Amino acid sequence: MSLDVYQDERRREWLSALDACLLILADQRLLDEVADTLLDNVLLAFDTPHAYLHIADSEGPIRAIETRGCWADGPPLDLHTEVCSRRETLRFAGGDHGIDGPVAAAPVYWQDEVVGTLGVGFTSDHMLASRSDLDELVTRFATIVAAAYSNSRLVVTERIGRREEEALLRAGQALSVTLHLRDVLSTILDELRNVVPYDTASVQELRDGQMVIVGGHGIDMDVFDGIGFDALTGGVPNSEVLRTNAPVIVSDILGDHPYWEFPHNAHEMSGVRCWLGVPLMFGSHCIGMLTLDTYQPNFYTDAHAKTALAFAAQAAIALQNARSFDRTRQEVIERRRAEADLRSANAILKQRMAEIEALQVNLREQAIRDPLTGLFNRRYLMENLQREVHRSERSREPLSVALIDVDHFKEVNDTLGHDAGDQVLVRVGHFLEAQVRDSDVVCRYGGEEFVVVMPDTPSAVAAKRAEEWRAAIEDMAILNGTPRRPVTISVGVTTSPDHAATSQDLVRAADEAMYEAKRQGRNQVVTAN
Repeated sequence: MSLDVYQDERRREWLSALDACLLILADQRLLDEVADTLLDNVLLAFDTPHAYLHIADSEGPIRAIETRGCWADGPPLDLHTEVCSRRETLRFAGGDHGIDGPVAAAPVYWQDEVVGTLGVGFTSDHMLASRSDLDELVTRFATIVAAAYSNSRLVVTERIGRREEEALLRAGQALSVTLHLRDVLSTILDELRNVVPYDTASVQELRDGQMVIVGGHGIDMDVFDGIGFDALTGGVPNSEVLRTNAPVIVSDILGDHPYWEFPHNAHEMSGVRCWLGVPLMFGSHCIGMLTLDTYQPNFYTDAHAKTALAFAAQAAIALQNARSFDRTRQEVIERRRAEADLRSANAILKQRMAEIEALQVNLREQAIRDPLTGLFNRRYLMENLQREVHRSERSREPLSVALIDVDHFKEVNDTLGHDAGDQVLVRVGHFLEAQVRDSDVVCRYGGEEFVVVMPDTPSAVAAKRAEEWRAAIEDMAILNGTPRRPVTISVGVTTSPDHAATSQDLVRAADEAMYEAKRQGRNQVVTAN
């Protein structure tokens, strides 16, 4: 293969891989769900079996490690570390990192932070190995990976925010359903567990210098209801919660911490290790505490505390309702404030969703290829056809359109499976693409339908060409088997200005002619009247 032919083929593979990557970014999916497909398209673009992708988010759940070829057993950590450290695309000579040809690796950036690397390796005789712009090509794909990473972070943030909002809203609704304190607190703790995990939890009311348990999960409330703990001594974290009106985290109650009277016997016997206490604030007053315990040390974070504070606000309202009916008006104010916070959070979430949707729209606008057949898609067809109609009007040359439908396609899917159906569409599409002139355009119109746009082609010539395609496809062994199952097509042909004057009318007339071919028994060509 000559270098020019190879480069032309690589250019097509490159554009196809870019299109596929852009379509992947349009999905609201996490990076680890699409990383393997992204890397497959990198291999396609560079015509090499050696590549890796290593993304590890230190601040969240986003992680993706995919490897191919000589790195199948794992990414080259030394290469990954060097690229992350130098923060630039690097190229290494043959023999480095387990490959006899050159290796190019690029950093993946997010907000000026390197979150991972993408690397590609080549054999020494690879035709791309000596290209001067190899580093730039690898960097471009790393930019696409960065966009997928950014999209993944938005999705994670949106999912967490939506889950917290829904749980908090349900907890707030419990206040209007019943005034029974234990039922309300039970609902609040149920919803809290959906967003902040815990093994045991309690709601405690401040009474005369003691924190008295009035609700809980994971503990026997028939035993613990009404039990109080000293809240004013400096040897327990409860007192710091009261003093600062802020959350307190004890990462390991059996480890080093400043609370010399903590844990008490009940904690030591339960086996819990990590403790989180948040104040129940009503107005500017702390009226109690919400405590969460887990058997895993070093578990709770500031993010957990912030979320728990929102639920603690609901628990505080429930306590205040139970304390005095006279304070109802104040409780309503707090609830309205919480609802305003919810609306504000919802507005932020909607804004983030709008940003994601805008990104999707932008990416979809760039996608003009059908991912299955590689043909132009319907959007491109309508744009191109409108231009051809205008050109035909200026040149006074005929413009013909053929709408092709695969006969009995549903039966192929139902009897042989969707893989066989995909095979039919790909083979038919490739056949049509090979038969047309450079000036013609072949598109997948939708489902099992294809459209061929033929500029400067009279109706009779278009019908003759369509008949040749029909006969050739009938004779093709598209589906293998015994006996061989033939694949046939029905074709409707229309011409501007003979049968229609606009792009929409052209497609509509071709569609009607195609359905007439169907009505006449299929496997034939019908020209519009």
